[in-house]
Amino acid sequence: MFVNLGGDESSKPTYFEVVAADRLVPSLKAAVIYALSVFSQRHPWVHRLLNYDDEVFALLTLALDGHSLFSSDSTFSDSLYGLKLKPLRPSGAERLSRRQRWLLLACQVLLPYLRAKTEKAYRHCAASSPGSGVLGLALRYSASQGVAPEEADDGAAGGGSGGEGGGWSRRLQRAFVASYPWIHAGIEGVTFAYHLTYLLGASPVHQPVLHALGVTMARTSAKDLMDAEKAKQARRQALLASLLGAAAAAPAAGRGAGALSGGGSATGQQRAAALVAAARAGLVRGVLGARWLLEDHTRSALILAVFGFKALEWWYTAAEDTLAKGKALPLPPPPPPPRPLPPPLGVGLPADPSDCPLCRKRTTNPAVLATSGYVFCYPCAFAHVLAAGACPVSGLAAGLDHVRKLYEAA
Repeated sequence: MFVNLGGDESSKPTYFEVVAADRLVPSLKAAVIYALSVFSQRHPWVHRLLNYDDEVFALLTLALDGHSLFSSDSTFSDSLYGLKLKPLRPSGAERLSRRQRWLLLACQVLLPYLRAKTEKAYRHCAASSPGSGVLGLALRYSASQGVAPEEADDGAAGGGSGGEGGGWSRRLQRAFVASYPWIHAGIEGVTFAYHLTYLLGASPVHQPVLHALGVTMARTSAKDLMDAEKAKQARRQALLASLLGAAAAAPAAGRGAGALSGGGSATGQQRAAALVAAARAGLVRGVLGARWLLEDHTRSALILAVFGFKALEWWYTAAEDTLAKGKALPLPPPPPPPRPLPPPLGVGLPADPSDCPLCRKRTTNPAVLATSGYVFCYPCAFAHVLAAGACPVSGLAAGLDHVRKLYEAA
């Protein structure tokens, strides 16, 4: 337990506690992506992980929540707030069943992953498809500088397989863009209704997923902590005893064989076998000790890193606000000019302006070419300018000193 907000073990967790535990995971994801972005500036191979940030965080969630669920009947974020999960209608058992643990783990990993992928697909499709009304305004923030509908239609027709197949693909895309805001609004509305009923004390659960699985939230008692610690120590002692027994079995067999053969070297063999047994036992203890140390302190180190990230974010935001005070507001910038058409010999521009024109993926670690003004991924622009000496879109001559990084506000 890392945070304890008060309340005895028999009382119901407050709304603030359960919501704070739910909001911890998005903060952790932001910290992980920020750390990967920083490391990618010195180690280019880390940049590839940013293209699979959802997969990386899903694997991290699988490891953290899987270990926590099967050891303490709580997810990683719930355990930090002194909360646990228990059956909504217990029938003789106060702990979760193995089936409920697996279902909870699947929901904790797959549902956020699918939601992130669906939102990215919607933003990508909304840049080249008709609008979806008022509900789509909050979701189509990346499509505000998108291409014109005529250009999107031309691009879809040119990139598809042609004929009837391309028409069906465009119809499915338009149906998805039109229906996803309603689906999103429905999910958010149901979640809000559960939150409101939990806040008012009319419902024992605050999430529809927990209600469907027959699980509710409860506070972790001192007895639960003591039982979990005893079970953990018992498992570790049993594992250590089995490994030490296996390490001592081989030298004992060697000593028995030497005693049967006889000779003056039996004593030397026994000493060598004893040294080997001691070395194996020391190695087993050292490896297990390092593993247990990592298991005991990784969770606290990870949450401290999240708090540190949020503290730095608050620090720089407060500093920028202080510098901005007392200054007159600048004149609003003029409207941007119409988007120019790229030269026919260039690589062309993607349908989504947030994608890199070279790799056609979401632009990460962005960099601009000073000679043309087009934005690419930094590794893509660096490699192309180094090989061709020109902008890949406009064809204007460019050098490595023209590749300049851009920095976005967090």
